[in-house]
Amino acid sequence: MSTDHLFDVRVTAADERRLACDTMRAALLSGPISDDDWASAAPGWDDDEHWSTSAWSGDRCVAHAGYFRVDTVVPGGARLGTAAVTRIGVLPTARRHGLLSRMMRFMLTSARDEGRPLASLRASEAVIYGRFGFAIAADGVVATVDPRRARPIANAAPGSCRVLARDEILDVVSAIYDRVVARPGAITRSDYLWRRYLEDALQGDKASFVVVHTDPHGVDDGFAHYTVSWDERPMAESAGKGEVHDVWGSTAAVELALWSFLCDLDLVRTFRVDERPIDDVLRVAVRDPRAYQTTHRYDEQWVRLLDVERCLVSRTYRPGPPVTIAVTDPLFPDNDASYELDASGGVCRTDAPAELRCGVDALSAAYLGTVPWHDLAAAGRVQGDQDAVARADDRFAVRPLAFCGSFF
Repeated sequence: MSTDHLFDVRVTAADERRLACDTMRAALLSGPISDDDWASAAPGWDDDEHWSTSAWSGDRCVAHAGYFRVDTVVPGGARLGTAAVTRIGVLPTARRHGLLSRMMRFMLTSARDEGRPLASLRASEAVIYGRFGFAIAADGVVATVDPRRARPIANAAPGSCRVLARDEILDVVSAIYDRVVARPGAITRSDYLWRRYLEDALQGDKASFVVVHTDPHGVDDGFAHYTVSWDERPMAESAGKGEVHDVWGSTAAVELALWSFLCDLDLVRTFRVDERPIDDVLRVAVRDPRAYQTTHRYDEQWVRLLDVERCLVSRTYRPGPPVTIAVTDPLFPDNDASYELDASGGVCRTDAPAELRCGVDALSAAYLGTVPWHDLAAAGRVQGDQDAVARADDRFAVRPLAFCGSFF
C-alpha cells in the first residue's frame, strides 16, 4: 500500500533548514547542532551553495537529502556541472516508506533540470546507491609516511616553499587550486567548502599550516595543508606526528617538492594521510619503498551520469578503433540509446548494432577512466564480446587515475 500521502517531500524552505540539518544529524548518529556550529554551517545551506529537499510528517522533518553545486574535472580537462550529493538521512521512525527513493528521484531530476549532467557522492553505506544508478568510479587510500625513511624524495620540482600567514590562506590557496587542479574526478570548491576544509589553519586553534610551492619564475604552482602535534610525554618515542590534509600541484613533480618540504620538518616522525589517490606518485618516489604504507583502501567517489550524451561528448578519449555502447537508464529513459565512440574521439547516438550493452551504473563506473571495462564485463555488469571490451578499455583509460580529494 502506498504511503505517499503520509509524507510531504518538497524543497526545504529557508526557515526549515536548521530542522532539516538536525534530522540529517540524528539519522547519522549525531546530536542537534549548537547555535555556534549553526552560525558556521548556515552559509553551506544557502541556495547559492546547496540544493535541499526534505520529507515532512506534519510539522516534523523526518528525512533530508541535498547537493552542493560544483563542477567536476573529466578526462581531457573539461569541467562538468555536478550535483555533489550530501547530507542524506532518514529517521528510523520514517524508514520503509520509500522516502529515500522519492527524495533521490526529486533531487536528481532537479539537478538535471538545472543543466547538471553529472552527480557524485560519498557513500556512508555501499549498498544504498546502486539502485539509483550510482557506481564506484574511483578509490582512495589512507596511508602513513615515515619521513626519515622517505627522504630524499626523487624528482621534486625546483623552486621554493613558504608557509602562508593566516590572513592570506583563503585567497592564495583557492586561486592556486582553481588554476592547477586537472586530475579527473576533482571538484571545484566553494568558499564554504574552503572554509570547512581549512578551518584549523584559519582559526589557529591547532598547529595547522598551509605551505605553498613557487616555481623558479615566481609562480605559485602548488600547496599542502598539514597539521602537526607533539607527544609531551617525557622521552616519548614517537615525538612529533603530522596529518596531511591536502596536496595539490600543477605537476607530479610539484607535489613531490611539497612532500619533500613536509618530510624535512624537524621532529616529525610520522605522517598520516587520509585521502590520497591509489596511484599516489609519492609511493614510488620515496627512498625506502616501505616508508609509504597504504593502511586502507576505500570507495572514494561514486558517480552517476544524468545526461549520458552530454557527459560522453564532454570528455576526451585515447585514439583507437570505434566502439558502440548501448545504455539503459530506468530513471531517465531519454538516456536509453546506443552511443558510438568514433576513431577521432567524437561521440553520437547511433542506430548501428551495439557491441557492448550496460546499465547507466556500469557506464558511470567506467566514465572517469579508472574502473576498467574488463572488470565490469567479468562481473557481468557489461555484456559484449571481448574485443569490444578491450577497445573500450583502451579508449576510456586515463592517467593519472581519477581522484576527488574533497570530502563533502
